[in-house]
Amino acid sequence: MAFKKLVLAAFIVALTGGVSGQDPNYILSISSGNIPQGGSGTLTANLDNNGAEISGWSHGVCNDTAALICTDAVDGADTATIAGGDPPGFDAIAIYDEGYTVGVVIDLFGAFVMPPGTGYELNVATYTGVAEGTTAVAPCDGVLGSPPVDVVVVVGGASITPTMAGGTADVVGILSYLRGDANSDGRVNIADGVWIISELFLAGASSTCPASRDANGDGGADAADAVYIFTYRFSDGPAPSDPFPDCGTSVGQDDPDVCAASGCG
Repeated sequence: MAFKKLVLAAFIVALTGGVSGQDPNYILSISSGNIPQGGSGTLTANLDNNGAEISGWSHGVCNDTAALICTDAVDGADTATIAGGDPPGFDAIAIYDEGYTVGVVIDLFGAFVMPPGTGYELNVATYTGVAEGTTAVAPCDGVLGSPPVDVVVVVGGASITPTMAGGTADVVGILSYLRGDANSDGRVNIADGVWIISELFLAGASSTCPASRDANGDGGADAADAVYIFTYRFSDGPAPSDPFPDCGTSVGQDDPDVCAASGCG
């Protein structure tokens, strides 16, 4: 594990270009987070401005395609309103499997700037998880684009290289489950309805796969799910939605703890 962390740290340093020549008054950082294998998740690019007013910036953000694929990047909340509540006068984003590049001029006539402040959200990027494990996502200077895009902030007409801080993405496997299988025995029958009632109202044992209790697919777990199972099994009611009747994952499922264990193995 220690060796893995050292390799990851070295990769981040390689992406950010080390620390030489980077101005500590301006810090471009990438957030960390979980991204499901085979699913999608987001990470943000953020800027701390502890210096003078900024009139524009450019940067690349790189990822390892063996672990992640970048599928989209959009303006963050602060970029989208940076010009007096409006988007920047010039705003270019390019998407690559291995990351994205950004070029921004806040106002072509200099009427708006980014004042000193911290936690500016510049971009929100979407990634697809490829392989389980921890991987670096970091600013990359002169790597992506044609010509390659530099990491700079523009202050008083001069380009300044900010300090670059990478983040990590934990690509996590998502356990498949069977909707309605509250007791995780691999089947959906009367016992699952009884389990739900017992868990919710009689201090019974907790399901090892909370998502499977949502038999009616409304995003919650309540008495209606028990009724839904009884109706399906005995009154010709509708069957649970996917994943059913085969094990699988649900659309948008991105929480690695949605199932600690399930009847799907």
